[in-house]
Amino acid sequence: MVVTATTEHCASRRILTSPHLRIVRADQVRPDDLIVSAFQPSVPGRLARADYFASGPYPARPGPYHPGCGCGVCGLPKVQGPNGTVVLTTGYPWDTCDPWPADDLLLIRPRLHLS
Repeated sequence: MVVTATTEHCASRRILTSPHLRIVRADQVRPDDLIVSAFQPSVPGRLARADYFASGPYPARPGPYHPGCGCGVCGLPKVQGPNGTVVLTTGYPWDTCDPWPADDLLLIRPRLHLS
């Protein structure tokens, strides 16, 4: 991964130096992975550009996707992916669900396994 841009959010700036960061599909995110950034749609042949969240990184709490849940986000067309939709968290850091097309790419720090 090459960091080509940073963010004003302090928590996001600190995490960008982690050697544990990984790019995964939304449907590969596991509970307690730290979601750092999404990616803007890219032009073929160009690197994808990170799109940081105003809230900073947040922990994943995946759950089932229900388009009619009433949160105001799940029914939006832009969260409908050709390969399905996943919900990465509900209620934190926002008051709505966090649905993503299953094949969208995200930058995460996988959860740490403490032994």
